[in-house]
Amino acid sequence: MTLGRAFLSTAVFAAAAGFVGCIDSTPIDPGTDDPNDPQNDEQAICLLHNCTEDAHCGACSDGRNTCLVEEGRCVACDAGTNSGCPDGMECSSWGNCVPEGLTCPTDDHGTPTIGCAVSSDCAACDPMHQICDTTSGHCVACTSGDTSACQSTDICVANTCSAECPSSCNMDSDCSQCGGPGAEAHACNAHICSECSPSVPCPNGETCSPQGVCVEQCGTDGDGTCASDADCNGCGAENKECHKPLNDDVGTCGPSAAGCSDLSSHGSLVLPEPWSNFTNTCSDDGDCAGVGATLNVGKMLRDLTGFDDIGDANITYGMNACAAVSIGETSCGVCVPCREDSDCAPIDIDQVAGDAFGPIGSLAAALLLDLVFGPNEHQVNMYCEQVAGGYGVCTPCPGIIYECGVDGGGGGGGGGGSGTCDHDACDVGSAMDPSCDSCASDLCSVDPYCCDTEWDAQCVSEVAQYCGLSCEDGGGGGGGGGGGGTICHDECTPGDPMDPASCGGCVEVICQQDAYCCDTEWDSVCVGYVDEYCSPPC
Repeated sequence: MTLGRAFLSTAVFAAAAGFVGCIDSTPIDPGTDDPNDPQNDEQAICLLHNCTEDAHCGACSDGRNTCLVEEGRCVACDAGTNSGCPDGMECSSWGNCVPEGLTCPTDDHGTPTIGCAVSSDCAACDPMHQICDTTSGHCVACTSGDTSACQSTDICVANTCSAECPSSCNMDSDCSQCGGPGAEAHACNAHICSECSPSVPCPNGETCSPQGVCVEQCGTDGDGTCASDADCNGCGAENKECHKPLNDDVGTCGPSAAGCSDLSSHGSLVLPEPWSNFTNTCSDDGDCAGVGATLNVGKMLRDLTGFDDIGDANITYGMNACAAVSIGETSCGVCVPCREDSDCAPIDIDQVAGDAFGPIGSLAAALLLDLVFGPNEHQVNMYCEQVAGGYGVCTPCPGIIYECGVDGGGGGGGGGGSGTCDHDACDVGSAMDPSCDSCASDLCSVDPYCCDTEWDAQCVSEVAQYCGLSCEDGGGGGGGGGGGGTICHDECTPGDPMDPASCGGCVEVICQQDAYCCDTEWDSVCVGYVDEYCSPPC
């Protein structure tokens, strides 16, 4: 694993390299002869559903050139005062100028009940139902050919805007769209899309870290424990020597040095670049307060994305942990970036955006940030990549916009758990409690989802990795294909939610249109859909 193997697609930035602007995720029109036409500004952009100022709406279509900051949406008019529209038009409750009298009635679930032939028929609907699916004649969030209402980091799945790379996964297939060439993140590890997982192994000579990153193993346990120098070959910098106390067969990997004084003049022995330029001795963490290394975030982003127009942007990144570095019989205190993942603070890209993106203009920067981060915070999440026994350097997570730490820094929670002990670790079921046994405790310390939410097939697949146990039958079935329901009953009768994977094509079609029917309740509205979508009708 080298610094920079995160899952940003270089195609995103390659497309932006010739930046002019965009309208609803498509290239902008060159403009007209009208000097007041906002599209004549070659730097005009449209962040339709992720704006923070009016300038982010300059290239949006249908007059939506004002940012409703509190909702992050570009609108054309003031719904509160019904002002801003030309004669013959009125302002919809969602800020669109629509023909007078155009409405969008909905059912009890908020799903439009009107039919459509073109998207303008849906203009009065809420922002997630303003695209016409001409095949079904329904107002939807998106189609395969029109994702203008989605975030730039979304794709269209069953007429719904869904994150191209989800913040949480349950199986490897959930991550099929994550990453770019050479930086794939197609594995679901601890419910986060990553480089590797128990079912997606690393190349020979590398092992999958708890954070889902392929690394050369440092020591026999991945944490610098060793019996011989050969065990230290995978450690970072020059920590290639196994230092064992007298009369002990087990030691710790560290640098080859005569004593602690050598570390001050040979920092590269302890840490890789750029951290190697700073070596401060310490006796506790307090001695490391204020110690930091200069980190070029602009270069990091260039390496992550392949976009060479990003400028240099330096920050001081803390080296505030005092680590014990083994040298022979001696242990030397040295300030390092981290001992564990929680020592690694995320990098706020907004703090360096001026330096990193200044050469290509602020609106271009806003567009690029939107393409990379979408509605997520503009930050690079970091974890502690072990260098030798007990310490490491902070490195971007496989999916930089999502946390990947396993000691309180990410993975969906702290692993405290509120589950039960009513099934075996090799069986899919309800969330387990860490107190059930050592397996539940160890596994949930890495993947809190299993003790906070449910013990699903992903948790079962991790038993061998974190518990040293074998689930010979794979741990049982993994659930019903998208719905919360487990009961099948007459579609024409209200009742419990149904499972689209096992209750037939009619149920599957209805739940694609309205997930409520398979997630919450099959109510009278769901029954009403049968006449519309299924044959025979009720």
